[in-house]
This record gives sequence, C-alpha cells and structure tokens, in this order.
Amino acid sequence: MANPRHRLAFTQLDVFTSVPLEGNQLAVFSDARGLSDDEMQAIAREMNLSETTFIFPRDAAIEREKGVRVRIFTTTEELPFAGHPTLGTAMAIHGRTGAETVSLDLNLGRIPVRFSVKDGLPFGEMTQRYPEFGQKHSREDVARVAGLAVDDIVADVPVQTVTTGNPFAIVLLKSLATLQKLSPAWALMNSYLEKTDAKFFISSHAKR
Repeated sequence: MANPRHRLAFTQLDVFTSVPLEGNQLAVFSDARGLSDDEMQAIAREMNLSETTFIFPRDAAIEREKGVRVRIFTTTEELPFAGHPTLGTAMAIHGRTGAETVSLDLNLGRIPVRFSVKDGLPFGEMTQRYPEFGQKHSREDVARVAGLAVDDIVADVPVQTVTTGNPFAIVLLKSLATLQKLSPAWALMNSYLEKTDAKFFISSHAKR
C-alpha cells in the first residue's frame, strides 16, 4: 500500500498443484493486525484472486490452544471457510515454521491441517467439520433454474443442501455428458439460492 505505515508482506501460492502458475491461486497476508474489514475487502478486491487470506498473529499460547487466527475474503465478501485458502494458508505457515500440524482459527472454528511428504513435496490434509444436512430441493425447481431437464437429475438421490462450512446444494446428474453441456442461467440460479439455505450449487455425475 502507498502509505509506508501500511506496507504489508504477502505470499502468493498455487494450491492443488506442483506446477508453478497452475492450480488455485491464493494470496496470504502474514500479518493483518490493524486492518479494518473494509481494508481487507479492498485488498482482496485489488488482488483479484478467487480468495485472499489474512493472518492475525497472536500469543503463542493462544495459538496452541485455539489455532492461528485467519480470515478469508473473496473479491466481494468474507467467507467462514473455503478449502484451498485453508490448505494454502496452512502451507504458508508450515513453510515458515516446519510444524507438522497447523491449526487455523477460522470464522467457523478450528481446522487442523496435517503435513506429510509425498513424491518429495509437502502435502497437507485438513480435517473439516462433520457435514450438516439442510433443505431438500425440488428436482423440478433446480432443473428450471439450472437449464436442465428434470430427467437429467438422478431421481433416487435427493438434491440437498450440505455444509462443512459453506452450504452447497448438491445436484447429482445422470451423465458426464449432461455435466459437460451445462449452460446455467446465473441470474435465475442466484435468485433461487437467495430464497434457500444454500449459497452455491455443486454438481457431479453418477458412476453406476
């Protein structure tokens, strides 16, 4: 930032890959103490990555008990949890400290990430919260807003909201071809989601 009193160190990582400039991009600010919510949101918007994380260092005893305080922002909002920002931030801390387990204190609570070595590279594995199951959605409603035929959606598995931190409406489709041809109407989907307990749709296809 232009003001020298607010110069902030950050690391940019590529998560879920061993190849530079591939995978999921993430910016990790190592010391965000003193930043306001609006400033963090503005920085995340300026970084223009899917997520940016901010670490708030605390006393070592508190970090051992509760974890390292971290907040996650997209370009438009703060998230209570997200997968690659959690793994990437823990990796940044692991790279600095060498800790075999890095626990993050996120807005939804403590998430531990355990590190090992696979194929000569550090590998992080997190333990998420147990899933919580929410609203069941009408196949007809989901087909309408997602640009699908009702018969494209598997009939004997419910379309249901499930969350381990962010609520997804999980839609199981009958075929990979249907998934590949998806052309959703985003405005309709967003309008539908705003009236439910889900924040996102996620689709997969049945392997039977």
